[in-house]
Amino acid sequence: MLLSLLSLQGCLFNARSKVSIPYQAVAITGPASATLLGQLQFDILTYINIKVAISPNDADLIVEIIQDAPNSQIASYSGVGQITAYDLNDVVVFRVYDKAGNVLIPETPIFGVRSSNFSNSTVLAADIQQAQFIAEIRKELALQITIRLMALGRRNR
Repeated sequence: MLLSLLSLQGCLFNARSKVSIPYQAVAITGPASATLLGQLQFDILTYINIKVAISPNDADLIVEIIQDAPNSQIASYSGVGQITAYDLNDVVVFRVYDKAGNVLIPETPIFGVRSSNFSNSTVLAADIQQAQFIAEIRKELALQITIRLMALGRRNR
């Protein structure tokens, strides 16, 4: 057992601690999708030493989602004019302020993009794949917001 502990220490394994920021509770407001909201709450509780409040009245830090808008665009056509690929993207615009109204992170857009191949013979599978890609993009965007919140702890040191 001691040998395995020493080998883990040798590969720089250590338990990660949560980042501390000078706030007790955070609330998330605005038109966030269920995937973005759930992942953002999960990431905040996992990586930051803070509680997630249901109501902004119970929080001293507010993350306001201003826009969460997925979109798809045709990326390419075949030689006969059929669609062969789509670009899927999502833009989330958010801002962060404290209960006194001081803006800590101004209105900030963040983007996520995926490319998806398309075939007329697999339309249903393509729809399912696109929905999965949008969910993955939103999970990544939630982590980007969480990283920006974690930086609030470094700013106040």
